Amino acid sequence: MVTVITNLEKRKTNFLLKLNYTLLIFLIYFVTNNLAFSKERGQILAHAAGCFGCHTANKDLPYSGGYKINTKYGTFISPNITFDEKNGIGKWNLEEFTRALKHGISPKGVPYYPVFPYNWYKELKNNDINDIYNYLRSIPIQSIKQSNHKLKFPYNFRALLWMRSKIEYIFFSNNQFNTNNEIEKQGSYIVKSIVHCGACHSPRTFLSIVKNKNDLSGRPKSHKKINDEAPNISNNKTKGIGSWDENDIVFFLQTGFKPDGDYVEGHMAGIIEDGTSYLSENELKAVSKYLLSQHNK
Repeated sequence: MVTVITNLEKRKTNFLLKLNYTLLIFLIYFVTNNLAFSKERGQILAHAAGCFGCHTANKDLPYSGGYKINTKYGTFISPNITFDEKNGIGKWNLEEFTRALKHGISPKGVPYYPVFPYNWYKELKNNDINDIYNYLRSIPIQSIKQSNHKLKFPYNFRALLWMRSKIEYIFFSNNQFNTNNEIEKQGSYIVKSIVHCGACHSPRTFLSIVKNKNDLSGRPKSHKKINDEAPNISNNKTKGIGSWDENDIVFFLQTGFKPDGDYVEGHMAGIIEDGTSYLSENELKAVSKYLLSQHNK
């Protein structure tokens, strides 16, 4: 009788060991595959959202910063966003990273200049932010310290940003996009959050505040010496891109070629090469559908 019980106990123990081993293998497989997917999606989002384009001056040192943006306020120099603990964002946790993207506030509580498009990123989905964060954690660390912005007086006083942020909060509207068309919803999310087209293609006030995210009627030069003019990309058939069809827009955002065969130049060429070309064809079709919809005027 004792022998029978002992054998049963051994069989039970072996069964539990095999079950635990199987569950462990499954868990490792599940986590590994989900991390791989997250990293791949994170790379796509980091390019489409402009993280690579704005934080990479030397493509051999991606995300190490140093990219210069000349404006009428002075020159902004992008920081290192690799996970170097001294010169990058290596000490940031996900919550701090999310706060920076959605609210424009650093882990130390310092407001960012609006050259960083946090007002568009504030609508980013948390899972997309998580994918970008984990992707940046996975790339090689660059221990490069970038210099500070070189801004004119009085724009070099960050304290003024608090006052500006209050004014911006009052006037800036997210203009939520309401439609039953899921493709147009996806396109709106990509245009107004991920790629943040309006950051360049929308008119601004003298405080550089965009009043309406849905207004993609273009932006004139802010200064005669600054080449920051952006064209009208509304669905207006004479002033905008309303005469383009959906395939024209998809091909343009993949290659930079316009319907007339001309090739885009300047800053937009880099946005396409390092940004929108990373999006899938279905995502770009959603973008084109939204841009040509009645909601983009």
